[in-house]
Parts: sequence; structure tokens; C-alpha cells
Amino acid sequence: MTRPFKDTSPARPRHAANEPVDSGRRTLLRGLAGTGLAAATTLSPWASSGALAQAGAYPNRPIKLIVPYPPGGNTDLVARLYAVPLATALGQPVIVENRGGAAASIGMSAAAKSPADGYTLVIGDVGSLCINRFAQPNLPYDPVKDFAPVSLLSTVSIVVTARPDFPASTFPEFLALARANPGKYACATAGAGTIGHLSLELLMSMANIQLRHVPYKGGAPALTDLLGGHVDLMIDGAALSQARTGKIKALAVTGERIGAMPQVPTIAESGVPGYRLSNFWGYLMPAGTPKDIVERISTEVQRIAVQAAVRDRLTEGGITATGSSPQVFSDLIRSENEKIGGIIKTAKITFQ
Repeated sequence: MTRPFKDTSPARPRHAANEPVDSGRRTLLRGLAGTGLAAATTLSPWASSGALAQAGAYPNRPIKLIVPYPPGGNTDLVARLYAVPLATALGQPVIVENRGGAAASIGMSAAAKSPADGYTLVIGDVGSLCINRFAQPNLPYDPVKDFAPVSLLSTVSIVVTARPDFPASTFPEFLALARANPGKYACATAGAGTIGHLSLELLMSMANIQLRHVPYKGGAPALTDLLGGHVDLMIDGAALSQARTGKIKALAVTGERIGAMPQVPTIAESGVPGYRLSNFWGYLMPAGTPKDIVERISTEVQRIAVQAAVRDRLTEGGITATGSSPQVFSDLIRSENEKIGGIIKTAKITFQ
């Protein structure tokens, strides 16, 4: 039996300005549309008898999943891709509510204030769980204290790209040029304080190079100027599709190698040992949610993360499926907060 999915979000707005720009949104969205995931979360008719038999136990009613960005961005797509098999496993619909605005603060705050009864999930990312606490002085939620981390869902590395006629074709060659010419080369990002900007500042600090940061209002205009040769480099997810087709040079990725371009090495492999910074997504629940419920959802998510249908769909968009225990996700949030806080302090990044 298929249960209808309730989508309370506005119709087809573009991705949130403060959300990390989609590295393969069109490809992933087309795939989701083909399965109905872009429009609905369903309860599969082949739901396990064990899950359906627990009608009197948890869960015995639909679960709300808050997405703190508008529909159509990477966060929304990842949330929905996991929501369908999660509904199947739990035997209850998972109802997605898009509550975008204020760089995810509206949706995250709503989730933090929800009852800790196991019927509210929220998807968080590096922006909402790490960057916001430094970017918004009066943040209406505490990313660490107000949530019970459930599980990682996925991670995505950012590609460092160069204009087509850039004199270096590999990352080591780029490092040599940058060190020989301090301040000569301009690097575009989607804006001040974005994950691309943080990646750039960390790179300059760890590699002992100096580049000129050129912040744009989003990844699309930055990519346009890179293709036009107005900037030399770019660190942003919007460049992935152009890099895959060879229209721009892919030099390295900021985190783990990505399935969409496995031949592109990591920065850590290419002359800057220990370098790593990437975006991530994960499910959380309000702080105080019973531990057994958190563990139950985490276990199901970890099973979903290794399913070929989920893994392969995300890989198409340059994203890696990554389930985890609650403790692993909690440790990641704390460590990334420390890392990002250090980058912001060292680089004296200000947010507008």
C-alpha cells in the first residue's frame, strides 16, 4: 500500500543562497524525479513484516523530517533519498517539511524546539551545524547542545578547478606556481564564509601560498567568470559538471576522492598532507530524544547508506553515501566546529 507524501514547501524555488552550491543537482534531481522521490515520500508495499508488525510500538504514527532549506538543493535531495527507504524500514511515512530561510536557522530552530519524542528528524549540514554559530551572533539554536546526532547520511568533497588555459594541469604544478608568484592568482568562491572560502583559507595556511580571494554571490556567477578566464581558480561545488566534461581543469578535491571523478586526487595526496575539509549531511533529533529511538533510526540509516539504489544515485551527483553511529556523527560535529572556528579566527573572516 502506498501512502501519500505531504510536501508543505513552496513550489520549485532555487537553492538557498547560503547552502553549499549543488555539485550535480540536475543529474541527481532527474534521477529522483524518475522514482518519485522529488515529489513524494512513500511507504513501500514490500515493507518488512517485522517493521509493520510493530504498530503498537515506536513508531506508531508518521515522522516529521524538517529540511531547513527550500526544495531543490542538495540538502533537500539527500533528505528525500534517505526518507523513502527509512519509511519502509519503520513502517510509517516520513513527511518532509521544507522550512528554509535565514541560512537554515529557521528550520533548525524549529527542530530544536520540537518535542523530544522521536517523531521529529532534521537534516543538518556543515553550514547549519558549524558555520552558522560563527556567522550569526544571535543564533536561535545551539548546534551541539540542542540536538541528538543520529547518523551521517553523506559527504561531498569540493573540486579545486582552474580556467582552461591555466599554466598548471596538476595540483603540484599549481602549488609550485603559487609559491613562486605570491598573490598573483585569483580564486573564486560562492561568497565570504562559504565552505569554498573556508577551504581556500585552510589551503593557503597549510600550503604556505597566497591567492587573491574573489567572493561571488553564488557558485553560478563564479563559474561563469572562471569559464571566461576572468579568474584563475575556483573552489566550489558548482564546477563539478564542467570539470567532468573537461571544460575546466580539475586539480584536486578537498576531502575524499569522489565517485563521479575518481581520477582526481585529494589535496592531501597532492602535496598538502593532512588537508581535509568537506561538506556533510546527517540526521539529528531534538536533544533528549530517548537513546533507544536514536539508535533505532541510526541503525536503519546505516543499512540504507549501503544500498546500491542510494549509493549509486548519490555518486552520480558527486556525493558519497556515509552512514554512521550517533557517536561518530557527534564527534564529527564537534571536531568540524573546532576546525572551522580556527580557520575563521586565523583568516579573520567576517560575515555580511
